[in-house]
Amino acid sequence: MRRLLLVLPVLLASCPEPPQYRVVRPGITCGRATRVAYRTLQTLGYTVTDLKTPSPVQAGRIDGTKTGPDGKPVNVGVHITCDGAGAVLTPIEPDVFPNWEFSRAFGYSFKTLVQLSEEDLSVPREASGLEVLVHAVSSHEALLDLGAVPTTPDAQLVRVTIRNNTDRAVKLAPAQIGLVSVDGDAAAPLDGSELEAAFVPGAAGDPVRRDTLGSGAVAPHTTKVGYLVFPFAKYREARISVEDAETGETEGFVTPVQ
Repeated sequence: MRRLLLVLPVLLASCPEPPQYRVVRPGITCGRATRVAYRTLQTLGYTVTDLKTPSPVQAGRIDGTKTGPDGKPVNVGVHITCDGAGAVLTPIEPDVFPNWEFSRAFGYSFKTLVQLSEEDLSVPREASGLEVLVHAVSSHEALLDLGAVPTTPDAQLVRVTIRNNTDRAVKLAPAQIGLVSVDGDAAAPLDGSELEAAFVPGAAGDPVRRDTLGSGAVAPHTTKVGYLVFPFAKYREARISVEDAETGETEGFVTPVQ
């Protein structure tokens, strides 16, 4: 009897998750499945701590953590396998004896987010007005979106999204965007030789160079997305000056760095 009591917990701990909580998505690529899973964890309030991208010959995994109601960390994960037919995502619960709360929440949120376009998946969309979103790209996000981390540890890659849902064209040049760190220090985007020195050797920086935010106008009811590179810091807000392309009038505002 004692031997059975010792074996039973091991058997329970190794039980696979119920099949109904696995997310099976025919026709989805490895990259798309991983990006949606990453966004799903963020939507559920988890900070991604580790990411291993899957391929048709190797499984991937995303791990995340957040603080639970009792103040203790809640660690979860998602196991991802994919092939030419699609992807299977299996939530990994934080407890040995789970109630499948995370699995249910992950499955519902993933199925909602996977319906969004790649653009809408990256940032929320505003229905009207002018919206400028400034996002500090993490190393995990760079791996997912660009295939590699393009900048050195001394530099911070930033993605700027301008949604002009107005009836007037606007102008927003890189020099009109400044970031403020949590310590209150202001920084301008790198350019020239400083910008080039911020890229790691090789082709990793080519997508950023190609999609660097320029100074052109943003037409009415269009969206413009581009990258800037700043000195590395933990930034809390962006101070932005937007110009009306017709009148030349300038308006300044502050927006949080996401």
